[in-house]
Amino acid sequence: MASATRSSRLRCLAALLWLGLPLPCLAADLPPDEALETGGAVIGEIRISVGDVFDPDDPEEDRRLFLLANKLHRNTRESVIRDQLLIHSGDRFSRRLLEESERLLRKNRYLYDAEIRAVRYDGNRVDLEVVTRDVWTLNVGANVGRSGGVSSTGFQLQDTNLLGTGKSLTLQQSSNVDRTSALLRYDDPAVLGSRVKLGLQYSDNSDGRLRELDLGRPFYSLDSRWSAYLTALTGEQVDTLYELGHAAAAFRHQQDRFEIRGGLSRGLVDGRADRWSTGFTWHRERFSLADGYALPGSLPEERVLSYPWIAWDRVPDSFLKAHNLDQIHRTEDLELGTHLHGRLGLASSAFGSTETAAVFDATAATGWKPSPDQTLLLSSDLTGRWGRNGAENLLAGGTARYYWRDWGEHLLFLTLTGNAARNLDPDSQLLLGGDSGLRGYPLRYQDGNGRLLFTAEQRLFTGLNPLHLFHVGGAVFFDAGRTWGGGASDLGWLRDVGIGLRLSSSRSGLGNVVHLDLAFPLDGDPSIRSMQWLVTTRTSF
Repeated sequence: MASATRSSRLRCLAALLWLGLPLPCLAADLPPDEALETGGAVIGEIRISVGDVFDPDDPEEDRRLFLLANKLHRNTRESVIRDQLLIHSGDRFSRRLLEESERLLRKNRYLYDAEIRAVRYDGNRVDLEVVTRDVWTLNVGANVGRSGGVSSTGFQLQDTNLLGTGKSLTLQQSSNVDRTSALLRYDDPAVLGSRVKLGLQYSDNSDGRLRELDLGRPFYSLDSRWSAYLTALTGEQVDTLYELGHAAAAFRHQQDRFEIRGGLSRGLVDGRADRWSTGFTWHRERFSLADGYALPGSLPEERVLSYPWIAWDRVPDSFLKAHNLDQIHRTEDLELGTHLHGRLGLASSAFGSTETAAVFDATAATGWKPSPDQTLLLSSDLTGRWGRNGAENLLAGGTARYYWRDWGEHLLFLTLTGNAARNLDPDSQLLLGGDSGLRGYPLRYQDGNGRLLFTAEQRLFTGLNPLHLFHVGGAVFFDAGRTWGGGASDLGWLRDVGIGLRLSSSRSGLGNVVHLDLAFPLDGDPSIRSMQWLVTTRTSF
């Protein structure tokens, strides 16, 4: 067979030489990407290959139920994929743009994975194939969650790839410790095939309503030169203050927010993109007593912050593909290098503010691989105001995440998170409990001006894929945390241990991981249950 194939290829090449045509290279004979770039190869045809939810060529998936699911599912339209690419026919071949296009495609919840590869080269033009695989995006059903000893329920009808257009429509009814909510949301990431995004949301809640609009063109790629955005929000809800996991006070919180912004960039220069943005923000918050509650102190006063601002961002071109870190058997795009952001505004009565203050926020993140089996990610953030009385509503935080492939494909994950607050607004709290990482304790159990949480977790990737529908993983974990400056909630260090099951759908567009955990507290008040059962859905392991 190999001899016949080789003979056929030689006859084909001889015919092309006789006709004076350039010799094409088949995929197996293509030169490396570096050679294509240095040789000045030009992109020729770009073929789009959208795979079904289930692969009919796989005997394990060639089943009636799976084939029926393929027929009922509307695959992503080729034009939706093509409009997101940063490469076009006639452009110079660039591996960097191919990789960035892959990352843009993988951000879509309706695609399981994406790969762009060269398939043919004739000495000048190189043909490409974009290979994606769809997932099931129509989600209908009920969900139940539990964390910190409190249950939540919900019903959802959602399609994250409406008729294969990449647009999303969500209808949701949910109930949790804070409120019962009915939500309608529509998202269009490419209005009329452009780079403009649109988001609309309306929520009718037991404690008020929320309306939100997002419209604009972001810096969609590293080499984007401009952005413009408008956001508007108006809503009302009841905010609750907690002490030892119990509601201590509540008040009605009304807020209105409007922001317009625009940005410019020189694009990608020397491996990084620097972006300058400016805008104007108007944010009004009003407070009143909630029925059935009395505040231990004074009611927060009406607050209006109205200010122009300027911001700077630095985004490096430093990414790495990984598997089985925060997801199960999905390609993850790690952002390495140093990412920086800073924004400074001036609120003044001249713009309608109730106070004069500098309003600021900043973030920094970096990451690297000390060895092929280890990854370290660091991040920090700072938000607040500086007014006549110094720092106001100041909140600083930092996180370190360490991944070590310690046992085959399995992973040891360590994370340390710390926060410090100063002069928080009366409507804000720094909380720690079962819903924020201290899994063996009630939700919102501790509060204070400082918070520290450490987690050690051995993650197990089993390779199991029951019915080709779910990837299965497991975890053994230890949590330790505390807060400072919280009065009665300052209980010192609290620790817990536990085990968990992880389920990640290999066919769903949600891309979430279901957590089923049993956590056992080692400290704290004797009234705390000796075992906490948690059911949560998160975006990571």
